[in-house]
Amino acid sequence: MSRHRKSVLCIGDELVSLNLRCLYLEKHGWRAFSSGTAHDGINRFTRESADVVVLDLDGDGSQTALIAAELKRLRAKTPIVILVPADCELIAGTLDQADAVLPKTEEAQKLSHVLDRLFESS
Repeated sequence: MSRHRKSVLCIGDELVSLNLRCLYLEKHGWRAFSSGTAHDGINRFTRESADVVVLDLDGDGSQTALIAAELKRLRAKTPIVILVPADCELIAGTLDQADAVLPKTEEAQKLSHVLDRLFESS
């Protein structure tokens, strides 16, 4: 199935990174939209259809773990990609809800490929 027309909800707290991520995804054929806070991201996820969610991990991942768990509770089959800082020590259970994990240092080279792989079997 073609990735074109697939939508990606990007949730993160850094506006510049969020905007660049959406531009990158649009350039690679995805329909990308964003939300800058956890609360807004969850609300947007309930109102709009997203084929996949990209979460930009902050700190030790505790907030991201809660967001991912709530998104999975709402729509268990929607894949979640979590971006992690290379030097981050994660709290236990942070990545349990992730369908894919990608270090932020590799985002520019690999994010579109990771998303493609999530839909290859569709």
